[in-house]
Amino acid sequence: MEKISKLIKSLLNGKALGLNGILNKVFKIIALIIIKELIKTASRCLTSGIILKRLKKSIIIVLRKEGKKILSFK
Repeated sequence: MEKISKLIKSLLNGKALGLNGILNKVFKIIALIIIKELIKTASRCLTSGIILKRLKKSIIIVLRKEGKKILSFK
């Protein structure tokens, strides 16, 4: 539980909302109150292999460095 608590506290404030729609600043306050339930839920998801569809999505933004050749991704 200490590792999870440390990870939550390390989240940066002022970043864009995640898929949960909660600001990191607010999540940090709420998460420390419900940390035991968060750990149980995460553990159940990992052991059962059942993960919400919205948690399987990601947005990838490729930033091209000047002077670097663009590679094709297929």
